[in-house]
Amino acid sequence: MAQHWTHRGGGWLPPRSPRPGVVPLRPLGRRELLGGVLTTLGRYGGRLLGALFLGLSAGLLPVAAVAGAATLASVTRTAGSRVFVHTLVPAAVLFLLFAGALATALATALLRPALLGRAVTVPGLLRAAVPRIPAVLGARLLALTAAAGPGAAALASGLPPLALLPLAPVALWLGVLFALAPTAAGYEGLAPPAALRRSAALVRGAWWQTFAVTAPAGVLLPVAAYALYPGFGLPGALLAPALLLPVPRLATGLLYADRRLRREHRAGVFATRPGVSRG
Repeated sequence: MAQHWTHRGGGWLPPRSPRPGVVPLRPLGRRELLGGVLTTLGRYGGRLLGALFLGLSAGLLPVAAVAGAATLASVTRTAGSRVFVHTLVPAAVLFLLFAGALATALATALLRPALLGRAVTVPGLLRAAVPRIPAVLGARLLALTAAAGPGAAALASGLPPLALLPLAPVALWLGVLFALAPTAAGYEGLAPPAALRRSAALVRGAWWQTFAVTAPAGVLLPVAAYALYPGFGLPGALLAPALLLPVPRLATGLLYADRRLRREHRAGVFATRPGVSRG
């Protein structure tokens, strides 16, 4: 790429980084990451939310069926609360896990077109994202197990919650270290253990930056659910945060791209088809 002339001080500047899509294909600063998320939402937000809404609608049908059964069972005073706890609550948890995996798979499917400035469609996004859901979900569950598993096991063994405080920094550190695992699993087609190793390699040396990008997801979604539950009940508390899921997932996807561009030192890393890299 040729050098270009500047009138600010005169002289020739180094070649500009290519920018076919939402961000330049070079290591990104924090403002560029945020700007890339906003640009991605501006260009692809309608199609992304459309694909997410269709996928969540399909996933919400089983939850609605379980909710109806739990409501009918609650007519009887003896079994009502027990059925509600043992059916509706697990169904809601499974729906949220599915929603998170779907949002990550969609953001992962959108990553390459967004970086290269290519057009996408709602059916195309769904076709690309659905096969990635098992790998994404497996990586997310394994990362959660690695981060929270020791504390959960200690709590289940009868230890008081205060005794688990020393484990909290370790859980936070591991959670951030493996934050890129679902994106790596979806984009590169890695098995969950390999995705965790890939995330740890990419996050190494950038833990605080990864924390600054991924932490808002842990605050935004519960706050949205809490704010909407009084007015819209459980459906609103489930669906609205689910529709907000693409925002932190897009930020994580761009952070994943930034870390790969820094580690692999070439803009063409995303010009090839996803899944070719295993480094």
